[in-house]
Amino acid sequence: MKNVKKAVVWLLVMAFALSIAACGNTGEKVSSQPTGTSSAPAPSDTPSKTPEASKTEKEKIVIAHLAPLTGDASFQGQILVNCAKMAVDEINANGGINGAQIEYIPVDETSTTATGIEAVRKAIALNPAAVIGPNRSGTILAAEELWKEAKIPFITDGTNAQTTQKGNPYTFRIQIASTYWIPILARTAKEHYNVTKPAVIYGTNEYSKGLWDATEPALKQYGLKPVTVQTYNDGDRDFTAQLLKIKESGADALFCYGYEAEIGMILKQRVQLGMKDLLVFGERGCSSPAIEQLAGKDNIEGLVCSTTLSQGDPETGRQEFIKKYTEKYNGAISPTHTNHYDSIYILADIIGRVGSDHEKIREELAKLDYTGALGRYQADSEGNLVHTIYTQVFKDGKWNLLLQEDYPVK
Repeated sequence: MKNVKKAVVWLLVMAFALSIAACGNTGEKVSSQPTGTSSAPAPSDTPSKTPEASKTEKEKIVIAHLAPLTGDASFQGQILVNCAKMAVDEINANGGINGAQIEYIPVDETSTTATGIEAVRKAIALNPAAVIGPNRSGTILAAEELWKEAKIPFITDGTNAQTTQKGNPYTFRIQIASTYWIPILARTAKEHYNVTKPAVIYGTNEYSKGLWDATEPALKQYGLKPVTVQTYNDGDRDFTAQLLKIKESGADALFCYGYEAEIGMILKQRVQLGMKDLLVFGERGCSSPAIEQLAGKDNIEGLVCSTTLSQGDPETGRQEFIKKYTEKYNGAISPTHTNHYDSIYILADIIGRVGSDHEKIREELAKLDYTGALGRYQADSEGNLVHTIYTQVFKDGKWNLLLQEDYPVK
């Protein structure tokens, strides 16, 4: 019976991944010919054009994109590709970069660190102007010496506090570090929900461990201490034992960290165990449509998460971007992953001004000050391309904005 349940869960996950993949390109190489006619979201997003840069450009400009297109995180990976491809299509349809078309090449990072390292090698072998990704913290930590040696700028996605430059001047992180995701969650728990007895559950991967490392000091700041801390392994699908311990602890809230496949099942099983009233606080991936698909819409009511783009943000430009994405791909957006749209525009703007030379691109990223769909990006001393962070709650069937903060430039 247990094996049958696991098979059903896997069928749900793969069905969701395939439904998203049907809306976007999933191959190793995507044609760079324009397929969209949308304009850039704001004048500042249109790549600058200078005669000097034009002289150095070839017919096509290669940008590689590492994203998990197979395994547990494949539904997330396809959203990353959708966002990047949407930006590429817009830029190419508007004449490219100084007349040169972007040749956009997605590379399957996979959902494991071991095979992700080989994917990084594949991306480097393409000799792109720059690479977007990897997405997973474990792959970044394991493979960053490869792009440091190749001297190719990588705009990475991991939130683990260790995935900053730290001696690697070619690493630039587009995501916000866990040391900022978690404090805003703790503040929301205390100020909006008066939480007094939080519990924590997290996966044993680098991404989730980084979130846990940031949780204890963040809770302490608000006079809180976990009543129990539970862990699980990637690929687990039965969380009954951990959830029962959380129930026995008398917790009034659960800080829940991991990838979508596991989080969706934790949320669903908590309701099955009679714990629907237990508040759940999660980080970025919790706002993915995959969570609703796996857990069920009723089972995520009241879910609070931190994110870099809130569907409930009334700002006109952000609502226009969300509308554009949902119409193009006929499905809900995963807000945190829209930074891959901005990453393409950031690179296009830089290449339009300085050409495709790796070192010149690196230098421009190191002093970045750019406004995109998510907000303003300003490079700090650790290679973070910083921007805005939110908390939002899923209430009455939709996401509602709670708090908004600007990530500080260091």
